[in-house]
Amino acid sequence: MEKKLTTKKKTINANEDLIQTRKESMKKFNEGSEKQFEWLNENSRKFLAAGYLGDSVSAEERIADIAERAEELLEMPGFAKKFYHYMSEGYYSLASPVWSNFGKERGLPISCFGSHIDDDIGNILYSQSEVGMMSKLGGGTSGYFGKIRHRGASIKDNGEASGAVHIMRLFESMVDVVSQGSVRRGRFSPYLPIDHPDIMEFLEIGTEGNPIQELTHGVTVKDDWMQKMIDGDEEKRTVWAKVLQSRGEMGYPYIFFTDNANNGAADVYKDKNLPIYASNLCTEIMLPSDHNWSFVCVLSSINVLHYDKWKDTDAVETMIYFLDAVITEFLEKLEVYKNSDDRDDQQTFLFMERAYNFSKENRALGMGVLGWHSLLQSKMLPFDSQGSYDLNSEVFKNIKEHSNKASRDLAEKFGEPELLKGYGRRNTTLNAVAPTTSSAFILGQVSQGIEPIWSNIYVKDIAKIKTTIKNPFLVKLLEEKGMDTPEVWKQIRDRDGSVQDLDFLSDNEKEVFKTYSEIDQMAIIYQAANRQNHIDQGQSLNIIIHPDTSTKDINKIHVTAWKLGLKSLYYQHSMNAAQKFKQKKECESCEG
Repeated sequence: MEKKLTTKKKTINANEDLIQTRKESMKKFNEGSEKQFEWLNENSRKFLAAGYLGDSVSAEERIADIAERAEELLEMPGFAKKFYHYMSEGYYSLASPVWSNFGKERGLPISCFGSHIDDDIGNILYSQSEVGMMSKLGGGTSGYFGKIRHRGASIKDNGEASGAVHIMRLFESMVDVVSQGSVRRGRFSPYLPIDHPDIMEFLEIGTEGNPIQELTHGVTVKDDWMQKMIDGDEEKRTVWAKVLQSRGEMGYPYIFFTDNANNGAADVYKDKNLPIYASNLCTEIMLPSDHNWSFVCVLSSINVLHYDKWKDTDAVETMIYFLDAVITEFLEKLEVYKNSDDRDDQQTFLFMERAYNFSKENRALGMGVLGWHSLLQSKMLPFDSQGSYDLNSEVFKNIKEHSNKASRDLAEKFGEPELLKGYGRRNTTLNAVAPTTSSAFILGQVSQGIEPIWSNIYVKDIAKIKTTIKNPFLVKLLEEKGMDTPEVWKQIRDRDGSVQDLDFLSDNEKEVFKTYSEIDQMAIIYQAANRQNHIDQGQSLNIIIHPDTSTKDINKIHVTAWKLGLKSLYYQHSMNAAQKFKQKKECESCEG
């Protein structure tokens, strides 16, 4: 009894010490700061408390813990205070696993992976178990199946192969079984080349009655195939038509343009002939994989709404340093599993070894952005305007240059990983634009990633309370005009969030506040191509198609994306209600 009381007393004392340490940290971080965390409004706090913060921990306290852990890993005195300050200004959006796990004893700070499946049963079963373990750890995973023999192909002992799609069922079952009871369900996306003999069977995934229902799949397409299809190859045109039809009905398959991805790959991958076979769950990751490497996506984003405030500071460098610290912690946690006497821990490492190898040898980063449309609206720039294109180039060029500087600094301090010896930097890649559905909401309800806003007014369920969210830039404009009234907002809501029928707005104001479905989708493609030159990985790029759009125009959007060098296309959204039900829009594992 006395021993139990002593243990309890120790626990209470430890908790009190932790609370006191937190108070001292907060005091240190908040010195000299009057206005901080303006983005942490009531909606943001509720959202974070519902899924990202532990019991009785405020967002500020969690950020302080994250900042101090990063400083410890980076061995950079003063880093924590600077990172905390930039977070308080709303400059950064942290990936979900960073909020949840970074700096804590258990749980990995990275949860987005990509596997490579070879054409032998041992590798297939290992990869299936790898995906299972990643799902158990809360990860979202993709897999490249292009090397697997097609259905009916000869195998040993006069047998016949069951084909790539049949094997994908193993992966779907594994993810489903290990995700049962988990807070975050695992996700898996298989990729198959469009010229694989099993392609038509693959394109039936997700259709009514198909045995595979939970996988969001992607096709990989090479230049030669695209050109022959355009030139009139009937068989290829039939397959392409099926791809476009499926995207219209379900939103996918995602499209991965293989040659664009490899032609625009990081220099070290081209120099050392390390091919990129497929992307991740959300199509922004452009990293190689093989029998020894499962790629790892290290994500978080910078808020470009505040571009004018941070463009001449070291905010980008600070975020790159931070993401490198995330890799370090990821590796250290896996090494604990590796060196543990516990059998479960050892098995965890066994199936995370390819991800460990990749992280250690590549240290690839994917810093993205959010708040792009918010930035344009704050400057009253229409999405499809010359001013927007000019700013687009400026912003992403700035991010690229500062990111490269940061990686060079890290290489000087910590050295280059083996793969990058002689390249003068610490990380093979630095930038990738991920979806930021949750992150954008947390950061004061700014626009998601590089996407236009969906609506100028919408209702969101936060902690089981329905809350109406209004576009703050439109609120400001309406206030200036004396038109911020319930009647006006009802009119906007009744028009699906559109302002195009408000006769008191000028033509330019209507252009500025156009919603996603009102913007010319070719402008989305042109703008993405405009920034791709400054991004070493890719972009999670969605398009939204009106039901009346002709097949010819839909094809033109896709072909133009390929011709302009885009590396991938993510979802194709539609106003079709059935497709909205089918789609799984949020990708927390890969969210930046």
